[in-house]
Formats: sequence, C-alpha cells, structure tokens
Amino acid sequence: MRIRPSPWPYLITLAVMIGCGGGSTKSDAGATGGAGTTGSGATTGAAGTTGGAGTTGSAGTTGSAGTTGSAGATGSAGATGGAGTTGGAGRGGSAGGGAGAAGAGGRGGTAGGTAGTTGGVGGRGGAGGTTGSAGTGGGSSCSVCTNYGTPELAGQVTVAALNTVSGIGVSKRNAGVLYVHKDMTQPAFFAVSETAALLGTYTLMGATVVDLEDMAVAHCPSGSCVYLADIGGNLGARTEFAILRTSEPAVSPTQAAATANVTFERMTFTYPDGQHNAESLLVDPNSDMLYVITKLAAGQASAVYRLPAAFGSSATAQKVVDLTVPRSGDQPATSANAHPCGAGFLLATNNTLYEFRIAIGAPFEDAFRATPVTVPVATEPQREAVAYRQDGRGYVTTGEGAMPAINRVACR
Repeated sequence: MRIRPSPWPYLITLAVMIGCGGGSTKSDAGATGGAGTTGSGATTGAAGTTGGAGTTGSAGTTGSAGTTGSAGATGSAGATGGAGTTGGAGRGGSAGGGAGAAGAGGRGGTAGGTAGTTGGVGGRGGAGGTTGSAGTGGGSSCSVCTNYGTPELAGQVTVAALNTVSGIGVSKRNAGVLYVHKDMTQPAFFAVSETAALLGTYTLMGATVVDLEDMAVAHCPSGSCVYLADIGGNLGARTEFAILRTSEPAVSPTQAAATANVTFERMTFTYPDGQHNAESLLVDPNSDMLYVITKLAAGQASAVYRLPAAFGSSATAQKVVDLTVPRSGDQPATSANAHPCGAGFLLATNNTLYEFRIAIGAPFEDAFRATPVTVPVATEPQREAVAYRQDGRGYVTTGEGAMPAINRVACR
C-alpha cells in the first residue's frame, strides 16, 4: 500500500520505538519494558510515543541464593568447609542471593566454610557464607603441650551419689561440662561442672554391667558419644566383656541436677588368650578404633589390646604390644585417655601419671612404642580416672573414695 508523504507518521513511528524500555512521556502508555536478565544493570527504556507515558520496565530477576558451604572432610584434621558462593545480581533487579550456609568442620579439624564474596553488578551482592562449626572430636585449636604446670584443685564432690568415681571424661558438646561414672555395676554416668557440682544423672535404659572401670568421650556416628568400659575383673572370673556408648546429652554447666534415661549401643568382646582384668580405655580420635589396657599386679607392665568399633555385635580383641609401664615401684594401671589431636595418650596408676607422645598425624599405635614421660599429677588417695582437656593442653584427674576431688593441670 502506498503511504502519503506526510511527516507525522514518521514522528509517531520514532516515538513508539523509543518507548519500549520504560521511559515516561505524556499520553497513551508505550509497551512494557522486558525483565532485566541476570548480570549488569538494566538499560534505560527509550522514550514513549508523543503524549503517551511509557510504563517502567519490570525489575530484573533476583540473583540466586548462595550455595551451601561444603562440609570439611573427615580425618585426623578435617579440611575447612568451602565458602558459600554469592548469588548473581539481576540486571536492575532486587538484591542478590542469601547467605551460604555454614560448612561443617571435619572431625578433629578447624572451623568450616569461609565467607562468600559479593554479587554481580547492578543488584546488591549476595551475603557472605557464614563460618562453619568446629569439627567434632577436636576443638578448633587442638594442640600439644610438653611442659605442664602444677596440679591444682578444680572442685570437690559434695554429693554421696558420686562416691567411688572410677572414670572421667571431658564433654565435646557442652563447654564447661565433665562426665564421671562410678565403679562396678551401675549402668549410668553423671554430668558435673568443672567445680564438681552435679548437673545430671543419665541411666542407660535396660543395660546391665558387671564392672564399669573407665570411660571416654569421643567421636561416633551420631557426632560425639560417651563410651563406658565394662572391662573389670574385680568380681572374679568372666569370659565376656563389653563397651557401651550413647550420644552425648545436652547439658548446661549451670543447670539444676537433672535425670534422664538414654538409649545406647553395646559391643561384647573376648580376649584370644584368656581372661584379663582391665581399667583403661582408649578411643583413637582419627579412626574410632578402641584399645583396652590391662591391669596387672603392682610393678608389672600392662598389655594393649585392639578392638574395632563393632557395636551391635561381638568381637575378639587382638593383642598389640606389651607396654614398658607400670614400672617397678608403680601401682597398677587404672585409667587412660587418648589425646584429642591423636598425639598419644595418658596412662594413670595410683601413684604415677605417664604420657606417651607422638607427632600429630602419626599412626596412633606408634604411641604404644613411644618412651613414656612422667607428667605432674595431684596426690590422690586412689587415682582412678584421667582425661585430657578438649584443646589438648592440660588434663583432669580424680579418684575413688568419699567426696573425691577433681584436680586439673594446665600447660605452662
């Protein structure tokens, strides 16, 4: 069709072309500007037709949320969780992605994911990923000590329910909380403050035990568990022994004394060479392998037996090595505890405390062949329990008897 040579149509056509991005004019609305895509800022719509107001172009799409920081790998020193990535900003659009979630720290490792970076040009950047939590089985600053200070009194038990304490552990889940258990046949453990105030009694529902003699607080599939060692031989001959474990409860160091029943897992075991009396349990923080150290007569060296963490079944212990202690003049071995970094272990007798030291990252069983070092310990009537602090730079001890003291030693 032939168009008349008038200037007005050209002017109208030009005004329509300019109105597509959302600029404002005076009369009928121009076409709506399309959504800004993800990336740089939205371009400005050109002017609408003469007289009509072009509506504003719609907002760019919102930047996607920052992804979750990945978990630190499991191992002797868990890798740091990766940073939460930043959501891209929409062109001319609204704010970018939200914060990346915390990366969980590996077992025995340092804190998790680092902060994410900011977003793209135009929209606001997505918020940074938050820092991951510390790995279980080790604090964020676990290290070793070679020069310990003088023992000091931390607290004094004042309730008869805690007489005859036979094991002690330091909570990995609850800062300022210790666990103890009594000798012999009570299938329970107790939470206490660092000053020995009773915080809770936790009974393993339906359990029976013959002779509880040591405990540990260590990694397990649920995160952190209390391990109880039914390994004593004080009541005569027995052919089967057991390790029980239960997930750590939530405990406040200032709570009123509570009571609760808890579920548990049980593993039974036998020795390949007959019955042994034992009062010392170790849990390797890197592999969860269990070790039992025998108790012989005064001045006779103990032996070490290895057990897999085969809970829900039975196992046969394997002998690893004969230790060089207790030495002549020492009382029998009564408790042991693995360093939280895997850097060896403590072994207590009634009159001596030994530390077997290895480098962090070395195979745990190297510690059994290390030359033990005598370390400071308080004078206690019948020392029955020892445990490292969670940072590895000190330990606590206690013993049997009425109203026992809890003593502590810190790194210089």
